[in-house]
Amino acid sequence: MTRRNVNDPLLLRQVHLDFHTGPQVPDIGLHFDENEFGDTLVKAGVQSITLFAKCHHGYSYHPTEVGKPHPNLKTNLLRRQIDACKARGIATPIYLSCAWDELACHDHPEWRVVDENGKWITTGGIDHLQGPSWGIMDFGTGYLDYLCNQIEEVVRMFPEGDGIFLDICHQYVSLSSQSMDALKAKGMDWQNGEHLVQHASDMRDVFLRRTTDAARSVHSDLPVVHNHGHVTRGDRRILNFNSHLEIESLPTGGWGYEHFPVSARYAETIGAKYLGMTGKFHTFWGEFGTYKPGYALEQESAMMLAFGAGSSVGDQLHPSGVIDQTTYDQIGQAFKLIEAREPYHTGSEGVAEIGVMSAEAINDPFTICTWPKHAPGDEGVVRLLLECQMQFDVLDRDCDLSPYKLLILPDEVQVDADLKGKLDTYLECGGKLLLSGKSGVDENGFQFDVGAEYCGTSPFDVDYALLSASEFGEAPKTPVCLYEGSQRIKVTSGTSLGDVYEPYFKRSVEHFCGHQHTPNRREKSGYAVGVSNGSITYFAHSVFSIYMHKGPVVLLDALRNLISSLLETPLVKVTEDPMPGLRVTLRHQPEKKRYLLHALFSTPRLRGQNKGTNIEVIQEKVRLRDISLDLKLPQSIREAGSVNAGEVILSTHDGIQRLLIGELNGHAVVPLSYA
Repeated sequence: MTRRNVNDPLLLRQVHLDFHTGPQVPDIGLHFDENEFGDTLVKAGVQSITLFAKCHHGYSYHPTEVGKPHPNLKTNLLRRQIDACKARGIATPIYLSCAWDELACHDHPEWRVVDENGKWITTGGIDHLQGPSWGIMDFGTGYLDYLCNQIEEVVRMFPEGDGIFLDICHQYVSLSSQSMDALKAKGMDWQNGEHLVQHASDMRDVFLRRTTDAARSVHSDLPVVHNHGHVTRGDRRILNFNSHLEIESLPTGGWGYEHFPVSARYAETIGAKYLGMTGKFHTFWGEFGTYKPGYALEQESAMMLAFGAGSSVGDQLHPSGVIDQTTYDQIGQAFKLIEAREPYHTGSEGVAEIGVMSAEAINDPFTICTWPKHAPGDEGVVRLLLECQMQFDVLDRDCDLSPYKLLILPDEVQVDADLKGKLDTYLECGGKLLLSGKSGVDENGFQFDVGAEYCGTSPFDVDYALLSASEFGEAPKTPVCLYEGSQRIKVTSGTSLGDVYEPYFKRSVEHFCGHQHTPNRREKSGYAVGVSNGSITYFAHSVFSIYMHKGPVVLLDALRNLISSLLETPLVKVTEDPMPGLRVTLRHQPEKKRYLLHALFSTPRLRGQNKGTNIEVIQEKVRLRDISLDLKLPQSIREAGSVNAGEVILSTHDGIQRLLIGELNGHAVVPLSYA
């Protein structure tokens, strides 16, 4: 089998085979059987499987002169795994753990991250504060030399490998002795927080460059991935050190079902090749003997295809080396769906009319360690757009804004002079802006002519909105609670979106009323819910964060109506009653002169919690019939096909083409061909 390189298209059916194995576990790889292993992968339709050279425990699963083999390793496991796969035409990227290395933690404590109190930092595990967890290595120490030597040894020993997957690529702020020396050498002050963050960022860049060079020390075109558990929006430096992105996003493992769409729509927008990564586990990585329902894997894989990605399914091999047949029966079920739809994926590109300016990307793009500062507005606006079947991209400050009818700046986007100039140009060219909360607001007030006076932030913890029926369509006739205070605005030249009603007082120990909120006063506050002025619309509450945290349906309905009116004629619009569980994405295959409309419907069920986050599992197929959608595409559609969509009928009404999908049983693709 020919070794794959960075120019090859990504394979769509992949497995990420974890093998984190503690030193006390016996008989590692003793019962590995090449034929059982390889034939099981072939039967499941696996095209690529990521195999372990070194795990989080720090042990290698092959002979090594740099590190240490697992003390109970009974065979050259990695070599036998690669040979079994290559004989069957299956690609074999190779995994090494980076910032988590328990062996190095114990053998070289001077290489560990040290916090401001002089203590070692740990993270991960079931409960890193109470139970076993992983120590964190400092890339500003001799550990980086050790790691690069390991990577170079692996690519020399296994030159037929199809890539290097480097995991846990976080550089925390560290006050280790070597980092302190480096800070002093650069004239930095270890007591200055900004200096510490800058040094950590510098060390991360050194780590990325050196590990990439090590991975490509034998083959300069070898695919390399640095995994952070999250694709940090706004930091395009990742494109310099990743041949592609693998978007780790296990819906039942804490990421939820909205995380992947956000990351995918950003990855495609910045021109990255990308792959989705879910897991077979009921909860999270590291589970043995648990299985997500096969249909859940089907739907998760279908969602990845709908957002332009192939699927990598996470598994963990038993220490004995015996592959789990139940797992691969379920993976095979999902991969059959992907294989059948591959012709409707190759060469496709996303189609969008809304651009979401990510607060994470604009405000905090250079996060150095694990997850960035939380930007709930980003997640809230994406959740809402998904539930409204609207077509969107997620943007950073460097994106071209011209393709979009509407830009949304959710809740807290900080607009500096450069971004302000770019947005002004966009408005001059006929674009529209939707702002909310503190987006487009600085210390001097509004940065755009919204048609209102900015009067500061409300002192109340909650207030109420009487929404204008003329602006939002059908709306409650009484003030509705929006769960937090607004920005206070008074309309001058614009059109009011409604009135704010304030509570009698702010709830506190000294004065409170009932279980939760102080009720609203009967009279209007004099401040507006929002304002519309030409091509700019502003909402005074952080509505997208509120929707993310609380999910009020009244807000969903109001914002759906408002955004639809701003788009005027959306690319895709469901004509029936709203169906928040329905996901519709639109992609384009220009070489085949067709659009691809993906439709998905599922109902995740709450099944408990893991590490404080909800476990939501898709358990059953829900069959929908006769879904009607209006299409307003750049080309006139002459023919509509059906992939698991039942009978599809295409008609035209008043210049708008209407599509009737006869049946939706989980996931369907409707190819829309034009002349």
